[in-house]
Amino acid sequence: MSASPFASDFGPFDGRVWLNAAHQGPLPRAAVEALEAAVAMKRAPHGIDDADFLTVPRDLREALGRLIGAPPEEVILGNSASYGVQILAQSTTWRPGDEVLVVEGDFLANIFPWLPFEEAGLSVRTVEPAGGVVEPEELEAAVTPRTRVFCTSWVNTFTGHLADLAGLGRACRDHGVTFVVNATQALGRRPLDVSELPLDALTCAGYKWLCGPYATGFAWFHPRLVESLTPQQAYWLAMPDDADLDLNDEGDYELRDDLGARAFDVFGTANFFDYMPWQASVEYLVDRGVERAAEHTDGLVRRLVEGLDDAGYRIEGPAEDPRLSIVVASHSDPDRNPRLNEALAEAGIDVALRAGNLRIAPHLYNGEDDVDRALAVLRQAA
Repeated sequence: MSASPFASDFGPFDGRVWLNAAHQGPLPRAAVEALEAAVAMKRAPHGIDDADFLTVPRDLREALGRLIGAPPEEVILGNSASYGVQILAQSTTWRPGDEVLVVEGDFLANIFPWLPFEEAGLSVRTVEPAGGVVEPEELEAAVTPRTRVFCTSWVNTFTGHLADLAGLGRACRDHGVTFVVNATQALGRRPLDVSELPLDALTCAGYKWLCGPYATGFAWFHPRLVESLTPQQAYWLAMPDDADLDLNDEGDYELRDDLGARAFDVFGTANFFDYMPWQASVEYLVDRGVERAAEHTDGLVRRLVEGLDDAGYRIEGPAEDPRLSIVVASHSDPDRNPRLNEALAEAGIDVALRAGNLRIAPHLYNGEDDVDRALAVLRQAA
């Protein structure tokens, strides 16, 4: 068994094993250094230049654009995955009878933002998948002429299974349905290029697999979708393109109509404490190669599945499914899962208990030694 080749770029973890990236991703050392620089700027504010209020969000857009294969001007800066779904729901002109399809049992961030618009005549309907995720043929069967939007997670947080974005996207395109993907439980763990997939909107939290601080997130809307939306907000610092922040010296209060995706940014985009370290984390992942991270972590998932199967644990969904991205497992007696979670924590191994199951989420900083340490506890406790 071996340690991860990326391990020295993270931590120290004080002797613990963090197998819970699906909850929180730790900051890499490069991000800690960026955070320390942000703290120094605020500790002595003479170090903050007017230009920083524009360059900090601009640099983060560029890093996120590299991550997903999009021009930086198409990136929307947010504070969560919910933000992207919420801003899309708020900016769409709904007609009575319109329908949004969501997935039964999906994460609530993909469902709640649509519900306030039911008063305007929007119908929110669930699709119940036969397996861990909705398959394209199931979506085809569920779509009606009223369907405007289909919203789903890329990886289901409760089963760990990866959705077929290409197939689902083609089904949406065939029926003129806007395809919205919450990539939170996959992006950073797996590579994605929006230029190669039939996506209309992508939203993602930044503090899990992207290893950023809490309250970070972003969205990407296809330019065609942006043109169809009506922004319901106006953030003054989205307006300037240079470091001259004195926008109203001549009493000009005209809103710009050429901002594109920037019109949908969350307010406070020069959030130094969050965005500077997050930019460093995203650049770290891009520079090291998300493809390498996926290959490394897929190997850890296979090792986990084989070890848990040998120990008599049940894997949510088919264990042999190559689309298994996060390991969600249960003892043959599910009532024992809370105690197993406690036993792991007492042994210095952190996983999550979700919907009564053990959710184990290794990332690139974990190695075979971490997986084997967790398996040893679970075998003994079984």
